[in-house]
Amino acid sequence: MLCTSGGLYGALVLARLLRSPDVTLAGIVRSTRVLHPAYGWARGALAQLRRSGADYTLYLGLATTVTDLAGTAAPLPSVAVAARRQRIPLHATRDINDQATGRFLAAQQPELLVSAFFNQKIGEAVCTMPTLGAVNIHPSLLPDFRGVDPVFFARLRGATELGVSLHRVTEAFDTGPILDQAVVAMPAGESLLAATARLFVRGAGCLIDSLPAIRAGAPGRPQSAGGRYDSWPTPDQVRAYRTRGGCLARVADLGLLGRRGLSLLDGV
Repeated sequence: MLCTSGGLYGALVLARLLRSPDVTLAGIVRSTRVLHPAYGWARGALAQLRRSGADYTLYLGLATTVTDLAGTAAPLPSVAVAARRQRIPLHATRDINDQATGRFLAAQQPELLVSAFFNQKIGEAVCTMPTLGAVNIHPSLLPDFRGVDPVFFARLRGATELGVSLHRVTEAFDTGPILDQAVVAMPAGESLLAATARLFVRGAGCLIDSLPAIRAGAPGRPQSAGGRYDSWPTPDQVRAYRTRGGCLARVADLGLLGRRGLSLLDGV
């Protein structure tokens, strides 16, 4: 069972899982909230604009809405299009812990719940419903850079390595035992959008590689001490990121919906 907010990162993770003969997707839960359970797209976008400024909100739009709106026009299908093509049950919700989602999960009887680019807290009742529990793909080398955009903050603070972690989902965000980690080399000057896409694809590969251990009941290793949680960037932080030479997204990144995105999938 894949839980995702869709967009480019969700589409890439789904495409990678669909390529694996070891994975059968029982269903997909897609988040329709933006920032808050009560917010739809428009209200959430306005709240994001107030919180993070125009540049960062535009970046999020490229990472999410553009991919979803592309529909069947792009070689990399959106989550909704891929689900329809593959006849995978799809459930959209602003609250994964509500009764309707519980009924959907119970009907699909998933073996494992996988969270990837999912903007909701997954409660204990949902985590324990699958026989193998729940895991999350997080684009940082935990315990460093917990939070909603770890790649942004890793670059803002001058981290010398970027990577991805596969960990079990626990009560507190991004703190569960680690099942696998990978350092991922980044081309010089790669944008935030492209780097994050690369990390999610590698994280999906970590998940596939870890399936035998997960099925054998591997608990994962506890995270070491340290780390911090970062919420959404502020406009001042976005300006500092740009001042240090960081790029949020480029027009060329639209190629990730096509051959460039498919090349990422081919490279893992």
